[in-house]
Amino acid sequence: MTTPIETSRTGDACERRIVRAGFQGREGSFGARAAARCGRPVPLETFDALLEALATGDVDEALLPAVDRVIGPVDEALSALVRAVDGGLAVAVLAEVEVPMRLVLAAPRGVALGDISEVVSQPPVLRQCEGLLARLGAAVIAAEDTAEAAGRVAALGGRRAAVCSEEAALEAGLVPLLEDVSDLKPNGTRFWRLALQTVPPAAGSAPRVLRVPTERLAAPLRQSGVEVLPAAGAPAFAVVPEALLPAVAAALRESKAKGAVWLGPPPDVTRRPRVEALPRATDLLPPTVVSVRGFRVGGGARAVIAGPCAVESEEQVHRLARAVARAGATALRGGVFKPRTSPYAFQGHGLQALHWLKAAGDSVGLPVVTEVMAPAQVGPVAELADVLQIGARNCQNYDLLKEAGGALRPVLLKRGFGTTVDEWLSSAEYLLDAGCEGVMLCERGIRTFENSTRGTLDLGGLLAARQLTHLPLLADPSHASGRRELVPGLARAAWGAGVDGLIVEVHDAPESAWCDGPQALLPEDLERLCDDFGLLPGATPSIERVRTAIDAVDRQIGRLVVRRLELCRRVAAAKRAAGVPVRDSQREESVTARYLETPGMDEASARRLAESLISMGLTVEGWDAEGAA
Repeated sequence: MTTPIETSRTGDACERRIVRAGFQGREGSFGARAAARCGRPVPLETFDALLEALATGDVDEALLPAVDRVIGPVDEALSALVRAVDGGLAVAVLAEVEVPMRLVLAAPRGVALGDISEVVSQPPVLRQCEGLLARLGAAVIAAEDTAEAAGRVAALGGRRAAVCSEEAALEAGLVPLLEDVSDLKPNGTRFWRLALQTVPPAAGSAPRVLRVPTERLAAPLRQSGVEVLPAAGAPAFAVVPEALLPAVAAALRESKAKGAVWLGPPPDVTRRPRVEALPRATDLLPPTVVSVRGFRVGGGARAVIAGPCAVESEEQVHRLARAVARAGATALRGGVFKPRTSPYAFQGHGLQALHWLKAAGDSVGLPVVTEVMAPAQVGPVAELADVLQIGARNCQNYDLLKEAGGALRPVLLKRGFGTTVDEWLSSAEYLLDAGCEGVMLCERGIRTFENSTRGTLDLGGLLAARQLTHLPLLADPSHASGRRELVPGLARAAWGAGVDGLIVEVHDAPESAWCDGPQALLPEDLERLCDDFGLLPGATPSIERVRTAIDAVDRQIGRLVVRRLELCRRVAAAKRAAGVPVRDSQREESVTARYLETPGMDEASARRLAESLISMGLTVEGWDAEGAA
């Protein structure tokens, strides 16, 4: 792991300083894991000592466990922070660091589970495992942290065990007897990354945390939906989402609570966009979902728009509509007005072709997407098309953007060849300002020095845009590559990068296509892509098509099962080396519970699947039921 480094400039000199990240505990503890993500870990014995080190400058940051998924607020840590803040320490919460908490019960070699008479760990960790402690009936001994608990058990020996991380157990020479022993799984802890208020937080990343000194202030905050964390039985801190800042500001004014201070700069209760000049495109909103006639994209919904570059004939577009619907596409594309580099190239059949496209889409139940090139085309096209497309050449055609934005249709805005991300979002701002509520952004390749492809698919720009906008993001691997054999790879890369959707060109006779044939996929290529992406085939009478999709799923399941069985072999080897029984009934219950949570799977099927996988795992692990009995 790379250690974060602060860089500052003094004159011409560039000073580099490693961030000293303090934590309560010792190496091998979960606090050390959190600190390692932020700088060089510096261990402190207690939470009070940790905050004192921050105040005196002995550490640059302090990692404080605030909320655990099992027990909720970590009382010991928050109580120490209350004492420090009320005592005048001006700290800021720079960020939250989520650390998975996978706890094990570990004992000296030779100690069996039924022999344990004492369990040692940090008090907050012991509260996360109350079910285990009740089953064991052992005495509970407090330790400063989980790593110290493991070390103490290893040093004292006897019928003792520690609840700690597997890393701490192995470091101390203990043998893990039980895995993942938290009452709630998966478990995790949110650490607050604290610094003195002289350190500015990263823009837009810091949680808003308020010291809440009285119940009079806490009550209206809870009613507003704010998370109020208690400590020592009293309100302590509120974690305030951006959307609730105005309500919190009102509660502060009404309660006039003394001692209510922000852990960081007081927030501006006016919601600010990420980019001031682009208030609509970069507003702090949940992800926009564009929905039209069954087509949904954004906010977790993913889509594939497919069809020919140009609508060549009525028969052709109907034929390809059936093909892309069969593959699993969620919308039909087709050009009726074609912007071409050469004035002598085919320019499209115009509005007549739009009627063909609309009828083809209706025949297979798909909405249609087509390009408009001029303001005068917007009205007639919007009467029939479900989605208007603004092509790369017109990304900054502001008159067209204004007209399309007011057409009461969703708009797919392609990025220009030489358009920066900011300029692309500025064009989206024109559409939103004109009244469009369904703007989608499409990366289609930018112009670079590379000439082996038509363009360069800028996935970095897509990911940068994701940080700035709530609008759905799509990619066009066909125009980015200009070469059919490169389209599937670019499509998979974009899908893996997290795009909300793809728009791809498809033709069943690309060699004779009137436009962009070399970059068009064959229908069977699209079927393979949709199968890889987990999209279901569209309504089709073809048994073969559905079985092809099932075969693709079966291949994926087969590969995953083989990988799972190999992991089972490795777990068994590690258990035998540690002298631990191969079979773990508690772990099997956890596996079954995970499959029961699978959306869309009924309980009986989930249990059968879990039982089959567990049985296969035990077989490759070499577990012998008769020998075990």
